[in-house]
Amino acid sequence: MKSNLSNKGFLNVKILIASITLFCLIMGVTYISLQKTVVIVHDGQEVEVKTFSNTVESILEKQGIEVEVEDKVIPKLQDKITDGTVITIHRSFEIHLVDGGEEKVVKTAEATVEDLIKSLDIEVKNLDKVEPSLGTLLSGGEVVTITRVVEDYLVEEQKIPFESVIKYNDTLEQGKTKVVQEGKAGLKEVKYKLTYEDGIEVEREVVDVVVHEKAVNEVVEKGTLTFLVTSRGDVARYKKVFTMEASAYDAGVESTGKKPGDKYYGITSSGTQVRPGVVAVDPKVIPLGTKLYIESLDGTTSYGYASAEDTGSAIKGNRVDLYFENRSAALRYGKRKVRVYILE
Repeated sequence: MKSNLSNKGFLNVKILIASITLFCLIMGVTYISLQKTVVIVHDGQEVEVKTFSNTVESILEKQGIEVEVEDKVIPKLQDKITDGTVITIHRSFEIHLVDGGEEKVVKTAEATVEDLIKSLDIEVKNLDKVEPSLGTLLSGGEVVTITRVVEDYLVEEQKIPFESVIKYNDTLEQGKTKVVQEGKAGLKEVKYKLTYEDGIEVEREVVDVVVHEKAVNEVVEKGTLTFLVTSRGDVARYKKVFTMEASAYDAGVESTGKKPGDKYYGITSSGTQVRPGVVAVDPKVIPLGTKLYIESLDGTTSYGYASAEDTGSAIKGNRVDLYFENRSAALRYGKRKVRVYILE
């Protein structure tokens, strides 16, 4: 009877030991299953940590890693962690943000300009300008400028100024003017596209012009008719004046190659009889039949009134040949500068 009791007690001890061993085994497996291996990347380091923590925030606290509000933690602080999770901490830095001309300092851990704008919930419209470009990587001290661009339209009524047109009138005395048509301003409607940057106008472009009333030009006649006082005190009106070289000729053979009795002796190119006051000219400069006044420029007696009726092979351009009745008078005259007036 005593032997049976001993065997029974020994059996109970073995069961207890087995139970304890199983419990420890279960607890060990549970411990191993609850423990996670996490990698934390921060401040240039990469640390592997064994942890029972369930969230990113709790493991960072246990590791004594401080995180500022502006730092960017991936995954987020409230996210659950699993075995093999990699936690990356991007430290924040200061940048200068100029938005619409207003500047402020912003702490951010965003990687690019575009990420920064999204994180700040800033609306950038199509016309707005962002510098540097959206894909630019950010670093401490960076200046990010958002220029607000607005387009508007303006319609203005404007006068069209008239022009003054000068017409010369050789029947009107020189120095006098006469308005023959009054000028009148026109009217047009001009449409502008205005571009503003941060509220300041930077460009004004004409996009449309509608003319409602055309301008009427002013027409002014200006007199070119002038007067001269002849050596005899007569007043004559003239239209043009030339400074020319004058020579002298007579009807004889030395000047014309003809002798008295020859056919056409003493007959001008115009078919008239040569006489004092007849001059030879270049018809390209002074048309035949033009009435003239020949004024001396050297203080000698002026030739006076004349008529362009003759031509000569040597009389080209600004030259004039004056008729004298005899050879000796022509030789005495020689060559000299004269002023030739084209009379009215």
